[in-house]
Amino acid sequence: MIPPHQQFEYQVGGSLHSDAPSYVTRKADSIFYQALKAGEFCYVLNSRQMGKSSLRVRASQRLTAEGTVCIFIDLTGMGTQEVNPEKWYAGIVQSIVSGGQLQSKIQWRPWWKDRWDLFSPVQRLGLFIQEVLLVEVPDNIVIFVDEIDRVLSQKFSLDDFFGLIRFIYEQRENSPEYQRLTFALLGVATPNALIQDKKNTPFNIGRAIALKGFQSHEVEPLTEGLKGIIKLPELMMEEILDWSGGQPFLTQKLCKLVLAHPESFSGNDDLKALENLIRSRIIENWEARDEPEHLRTIRDRIFRDESKIGRLLGFYQNILKQGSIPSDGSAEQRSLQLSGLVVENEGKLQVYNRLYAQIFDQAWVERKLAALRPYADTINAWSESGDLSYLLSGQTLQEALGWALGKQLSDLDYQYLVASQELAKQQVQEELTATEQASQLLASARQKATQKVNQQRIPRSWIPKIAVMLAIPIFLSRWGGLWQRAEWTMLDQFFQWRPATAEDQRIAIVTITESDISERGWPLNDRLLAQTIKQIKTQNPKVIGLDLVRNLPLEPGNRELAKLFQTTSNLFGIEKVIEPQIDPPPILKNQKQVGFADLSQDLDGAVRRALLTVELSSDDIRESLAIKLALSYLRSQGIVLESLPDHKVRLGKAIFNRFTANDGGYIRADSGGYQILLNFRGTEKNFRTIELKKVLNKQIPPDFFRDRVVLIGVTAESLKDLFDTPYSGGLFPTPEQMPGVIIHANIASQLISSAMDGRTLIHTWPDPVEYAWILGCILFTTILSWWIQSPKLILLGLILSSSVSIAGFYLAFIFGWWLPIVPSLLAAGGSAIAVMIITNQERDRLLCQYTLTELLNAQVKSILMRKIALEYLKQSESVKNQTLINNQLRNRKKLSLWEDGSLNDSDQREA
Repeated sequence: MIPPHQQFEYQVGGSLHSDAPSYVTRKADSIFYQALKAGEFCYVLNSRQMGKSSLRVRASQRLTAEGTVCIFIDLTGMGTQEVNPEKWYAGIVQSIVSGGQLQSKIQWRPWWKDRWDLFSPVQRLGLFIQEVLLVEVPDNIVIFVDEIDRVLSQKFSLDDFFGLIRFIYEQRENSPEYQRLTFALLGVATPNALIQDKKNTPFNIGRAIALKGFQSHEVEPLTEGLKGIIKLPELMMEEILDWSGGQPFLTQKLCKLVLAHPESFSGNDDLKALENLIRSRIIENWEARDEPEHLRTIRDRIFRDESKIGRLLGFYQNILKQGSIPSDGSAEQRSLQLSGLVVENEGKLQVYNRLYAQIFDQAWVERKLAALRPYADTINAWSESGDLSYLLSGQTLQEALGWALGKQLSDLDYQYLVASQELAKQQVQEELTATEQASQLLASARQKATQKVNQQRIPRSWIPKIAVMLAIPIFLSRWGGLWQRAEWTMLDQFFQWRPATAEDQRIAIVTITESDISERGWPLNDRLLAQTIKQIKTQNPKVIGLDLVRNLPLEPGNRELAKLFQTTSNLFGIEKVIEPQIDPPPILKNQKQVGFADLSQDLDGAVRRALLTVELSSDDIRESLAIKLALSYLRSQGIVLESLPDHKVRLGKAIFNRFTANDGGYIRADSGGYQILLNFRGTEKNFRTIELKKVLNKQIPPDFFRDRVVLIGVTAESLKDLFDTPYSGGLFPTPEQMPGVIIHANIASQLISSAMDGRTLIHTWPDPVEYAWILGCILFTTILSWWIQSPKLILLGLILSSSVSIAGFYLAFIFGWWLPIVPSLLAAGGSAIAVMIITNQERDRLLCQYTLTELLNAQVKSILMRKIALEYLKQSESVKNQTLINNQLRNRKKLSLWEDGSLNDSDQREA
């Protein structure tokens, strides 16, 4: 009988089948399988030899057993030499044909060539998936793309390939067949490295699968192979994990090492035997013994980019010294993680395992750095002692700087080189002789500093700062409603600037004027009103709207008027449903020929919205007079109201959006009922009107009312049925107010003309778009002002841009868009002013700083002369700049005239 340990086999390298006895099931197995089964796009991006291939094989086998078609694409076989996009994408299609067993269903090469002159390679790949793969394969499909990091070796961009994956996922909403297809990407890279076009990246819609090392509760399959060799196999497995850190390849290798050398464990101390075996078989002379290659892979990954070696080794050296360093997600740290040498644990980077720490130890790092640095000996001595004599100078420094050019070095290297440069500057400055008086030196320094300042702009870093500083108060003040009235004012002004609109021929208005009241009295009795309606009916109007309160009889003539109400099916009266409520005429109410006359007023009392319906209860919805008249008229034209999703309604050619609390310049407005923004046709001049006395005297022009909407209402100022409208406000407000009957006519006209003629409605942007626009105005004006520099040109540009902006917003209004002009102008003006203020402050600071720098770097006859010039400078500056000078001098102790010991007694007495 064969001993158990001779039957068991650990696998080092390559992918393990799911039925392999040494396969370790990790948490990632379940997550990866479940995610792919659910159709999620997954990516497994980790260092090499972490078990990605085994994970893929295991998931593929489980999915295949359930009927999913799994297609495997290995980019290693694609190559890089003489490969162009055409060949690369053709290779992908060939892999899909092979993996999907489509050879008998399509001749893919002719199919590919037939579309060569019509579509790009990525378009053809997308068409092949749509027209062939999803048609010929009715089951769910998972496409595994392994070694995805190989795309980085190609000489052309493969952003379109990743964009296609995202496109396929976005098509799921429109094309259900795409729901059967998903992708899984595996390799050694970061998402940011794989795709440059961040807008089309699929990684922000996919699922990252975290592939961690073996945990102690997962390695029972590996423990089985140790039984019969080790007295306490579980304890031995814990020790192996302590050495490997759970790294899959290394764990399998150590288990196999134990299995291959049972004689080493014949003593009483198995753990010590394991350590001796690891040292003799792996650690000692590791580069020669590293088969299959693992440790050399880690080393080569670190050394793959010569310009980054020093930076990576510097990071790793800090990890060795400190035990761990905070993970900041930088590209250098990610590169170090992808090498497999370090791992992130609880937000910190640390050496992956005990074995790596002993092979890639501090001595190894120092040897590698010494081989890289031309100044290896001196930097180490300087780091340990801080002795300035070890700093570089002269030709040696220049050669070191030339060597460092284009390389990413460690923090210690940069500190050493900067210190050497500072010392070199100090030595040069100390060798100069003073040639000018202190006052002349300061004047010269100021002149030079001024020239420098005039040639410079404030740092680019101020642009986002200014944007944030302005965006926050503007957004908060707008959200708080601070600019609401100003935006209403601009809207009113646009209505007044807008060219006169043609008279609405579909509407006629009978006006009750001051002369009518003087002649007939007020209120009009029922007989006069009945006579008026009869005269109107003689010309067969489409519908009549009575914008007069008629809830009580007004003799004489009430019986005549009541009979007229009963026999006139196209006559509508009014009621008031909002406090104070007023009842409608009882007869018209019973015949459901009533609309409310209530209007929606803004906080400033103006009417800018049309209130169409009011919901008094769940089964009591009232309609306004205007919509009653409009719908009645439109029904005669074959146009009816259609409900659409999201509170939208279709009326002929128009689709109306329900007004919401924050539309346009409104902030938390009362949006009760069904309201729309009112696109006024105009004032009374824009409608056909006739005075009441002419109607009663039968002086009506022929066909004045025929086939029209007729409204009857008061326009006399003494009756106070007047309202502020956009024609009452604006930048230069006038006292003109609009009678209620004219507002009802405007609302009815908007409904009818929009439905029949497609007349423009007033639209607004959603809140996110408006705030994004305002932020864009801030950024644009800030960048432009930063680029222009000159305050005069900035002011001129602000005036011109504001004028153009107002014209642009007005043009947008003509086409039916009410855009946030006031916040935009505030954003532009505030940005320009902020840039000018900060520019002046920065120039003042830079002038002081550059003057100080000029003094410190200037050629002087003596150190004392420089000191006097510095004192003059401090006395002439503000307290803030004096603090800046003192701090900078304190930070440059090498240049401090009082601490360097170079002053003699006479110089000190003179000072």
